[in-house]
Amino acid sequence: MQIQVISGTPVEEAYMTGVVFAGLTETRDGFPVVHAHAYAVSGLLGILEVRAARGEREILVMGCSRDQIQAVLEWQSETEEVADLESLVLHLVRSDPIEQNAG
Repeated sequence: MQIQVISGTPVEEAYMTGVVFAGLTETRDGFPVVHAHAYAVSGLLGILEVRAARGEREILVMGCSRDQIQAVLEWQSETEEVADLESLVLHLVRSDPIEQNAG
C-alpha cells in the first residue's frame, strides 16, 4: 500500500488534488473519491477496506483530519502482509485546520 498525504496551502492542495483526480480511473460506481469528513476514524478505515475489496486500486480521500491520517498510516503498518492491499494507492488530502477550528 502506498500513501500520499497532500497538505499545504489551499492553493497547493487544490492543485495537487486536481492532478491526482485527473489520473483516477472511473469505475462502474463513479470516481474513487471518499469524503473523509463524513466518517469517524473507524468508519473511514471500513469504507477504504470495502473500496479495496471491490477492486479500486487508487483512491482519493478528501478532507482528512490528523487523526484519520494517523489511523490510515497505522492501518498500512498492520496490513503490510495482506497481498490484496499491496497495489493500493491512497491519496489523503488533509483538511484545512483553520476550517476545523472555525466551528
